[in-house]
Amino acid sequence: MKKIFTMVIALVLFGLNTPGNLKAQLAYSPFLDSLIQLADHQSILLLTRQLAGDTTVVINGQTTTISSRHYNNPNNSKAAGFIYDKFVEYGYTPEIHTFSNGRGENIIATKTGTRYPGKEFIICGHYDNMPSGSVAPGADDNASGTVAVLEAARLLAPFDSEYTIRFAAWDEEEIGLVGSYAYAQRAANQGQEILGVLNLDMIAWDSDNDYTYSIATNALSQSFTNDFLRTTAYYQPLLNHNYYYTTASDHASFWQYGYPAMLAIEDWYDFNEYYHTPGDNINILNMPYYIAFVRASIANIAAQGWDHRFIFHHDPVVSGNSEEDREAVLIVQGSHPVDIQNYLPRLYYTGNGSGFDFVTPYEVSGDTLRFMIPGFVFGTEVSYYFAVQDSLGRLTATYPAGGLGINPPGTQAPGTFFIYDIDNISALSNCSSTTPVAISDFQNTYDQILVESTGTVMDVNVNLDITHARTGELRLILTSPDGTVAMLSDRNGGSGSNYTNTTFDDQAELAITQGAPPFTGRFRPQMALSTFNGKPVSGNWQMRIHDGGAGNTGTLNSWCLHILYLEPTTGITPNDIQEDEYLGQNYPNPAKGTTTIEFKLKQPSDVQLIIYNMLGQPVAQLANETFSAGNHLIVAGLHQLTPGRYFYQLKTDSFSKVMPMVIIR
Repeated sequence: MKKIFTMVIALVLFGLNTPGNLKAQLAYSPFLDSLIQLADHQSILLLTRQLAGDTTVVINGQTTTISSRHYNNPNNSKAAGFIYDKFVEYGYTPEIHTFSNGRGENIIATKTGTRYPGKEFIICGHYDNMPSGSVAPGADDNASGTVAVLEAARLLAPFDSEYTIRFAAWDEEEIGLVGSYAYAQRAANQGQEILGVLNLDMIAWDSDNDYTYSIATNALSQSFTNDFLRTTAYYQPLLNHNYYYTTASDHASFWQYGYPAMLAIEDWYDFNEYYHTPGDNINILNMPYYIAFVRASIANIAAQGWDHRFIFHHDPVVSGNSEEDREAVLIVQGSHPVDIQNYLPRLYYTGNGSGFDFVTPYEVSGDTLRFMIPGFVFGTEVSYYFAVQDSLGRLTATYPAGGLGINPPGTQAPGTFFIYDIDNISALSNCSSTTPVAISDFQNTYDQILVESTGTVMDVNVNLDITHARTGELRLILTSPDGTVAMLSDRNGGSGSNYTNTTFDDQAELAITQGAPPFTGRFRPQMALSTFNGKPVSGNWQMRIHDGGAGNTGTLNSWCLHILYLEPTTGITPNDIQEDEYLGQNYPNPAKGTTTIEFKLKQPSDVQLIIYNMLGQPVAQLANETFSAGNHLIVAGLHQLTPGRYFYQLKTDSFSKVMPMVIIR
C-alpha cells in the first residue's frame, strides 16, 4: 500500500440509497458458502509463500524465486509472469496491460458475463511492493490482496457469471497508483461500464486477533459497499469493520473516473508494524484472519457477478385500533424466480415477542405476494418479516435483511423487523404552512408545525425537502412541544447536494449515515425518534437547521410530521363525549370493506362528511344532508377505494374537523 500520512478519518457509513421502500439486497447461497471453503490454509499459504519469495516458483518452465516485487527490481517481472501463468492454469486468457512506456504491467483475467457482458465487477490488488532493497517479501503488502484475487479466479473459473468479472493485479501502486490509474483511464476512455471495484490491500495482519478490517469508500460507492457488508455478514460473520477514509490505494484511481470502488484493508488502527520492511514476511501473518478475509472477498465478487440479488418493495403495516386480520403486500423482483411451488414465501409474525408463527401467501400475482396476518387483541405489538428463496433452492433472503434458512426459507430470523401496534391509535399528517424558508450560512433556521390533537406519541416520522449545495454543512434537529430534542442528521453527505423527499423513520433499514445525497427514501435518524414516545403530541413542533459552512446557502422547501399517537380516552361511547360537537376516529382503523364514523351535533345542522385522498381531492361523499342534534353513526362502504392513507372531514354550520383514516385489503 502507498502510505500517505495526512489522512482524514471518515465517520460516515455509506449504504444503499434506494427510493421509497424499495430495497435491493444480495441473497445467501449455501452453494457459494461451500465453494469459498476451498480457499483454505494450504492453498492461500502456498500462493503467499511463492509471491513473497519464501519458496520457489516455476515461470515459463524455469524454477526461480521472487525475492522482491519492487517496481525497479528485475524480480518484479517474475511476479507478473507468475500471476500470468496462474491465470492461464485456471483456464483464462489473461491480458498484459502495459503502461509507463512498457515498464509497468497490469495482469488481468476476464470472465465474460453471459447475460450482461458489457457490465462488470472488478476484484483487484497490487502486486508490486516495498522496500527497494534486494529482499522485499511484501507478504502482507500486498501478496495477501493478490492471493485473494488469484483464489477468486481459481474458484470461479468453472462457473458462468451473469455479469463480467475481472481479476486484476496492478503494478506500480507503491509509486502513486500508476497501474490502476492507467487502467481506469483506459476504461473510461473506452466507455467500460464498471459497476463496482473491490480493492484488496493488506488483508493478513491482525495482531490483536479481533478480526477487524477497515473500509474506505465514498458516496458514489454506497451501494457497492453495502453489498460487501451484507455478503460478509452472511459468509464470514466473525469479521468486524470500521471506516477510515483514504485515497492511498488503487480504489482511488477509479473514483477519479466516476466508478464505484471500495478499499478493504486490515484494521487501520492495528497497522502492520513491519510495513515496507524486509520483516513483512509470512511469519507475521494471522492465517485464520487472512483466510476469512479471502473467503469474504470471493463470496462478494461471486454474489455480484452471479447476480444473487432480490429486490423487495413493501409498505409496512400501519398501527391502528383494528383487531381484524391485516394484509401485508410484498413485491419481489430479480433475475432468479421466487419459489411459489415447493417452499413458498413466508411471512413470519409474533405478538409481543411470544415466538414466531408464519403464513404463506393467500394470493400470488406475478411478482406481488399477498399475506394475511391474523388479528391480535388490543395492547399487542406485532413484529414480522418476510422470507423467500429461488425456485432452484439455491438462494434465500429475508426482508428486513439478515435472516437465513432454506428449504424452507427464513427459519433464522433477522435482527430487525417490521412492527405495528394494536391500540386506540390515531394518525396525523401535518405539514408546515410557512415554508419555504431560507437557510443562511453560519445561522440557525427555524420553522414550526402546530399539532392540535391531544394524546401521547407512539411513533414519529419526518419527511422533508431541502435544497442545499453541500449537505455536509447541515445539522437537522427536531424539537417536540415539551422540549425533547432529536438530531435527525448531523453533517452527512459531504459535498453532495439536497435532501429530496427524505423520510426519517426509526424502522428504516438504512441509517442516514449510510445514505448519500439527495437522500431520497427512508432512513433511520442519527438519534432515534422513539425519544418522543410517551411525550405529549399537542403543541408546536420545531425544525431547526444549522448551516455550519460558508458559501452554500439553501432552502427548507417543505417538511411534514407523520405521527401515531394514543388518544387520551379509549372505548368512547356517547355518554363519554363531553364536547358539544365531536368527530370520532373511524373504527376499525385501518379499515377494510366498511368502517364506522361517529359524530355529535349540539343542534340541528346541515352536514357534509367527505373522504379525501392525500392530494386533498374528494374521493367519497358519506353524508350531505340535515341531521338532528345528538350522536350519529355513519357506516361507510370502502370497497371502491384503493388501499392507502386518507382523511375524512366533517363540516357543519358551526364546526369543522379532519381525521385520518387508513384503508387496507
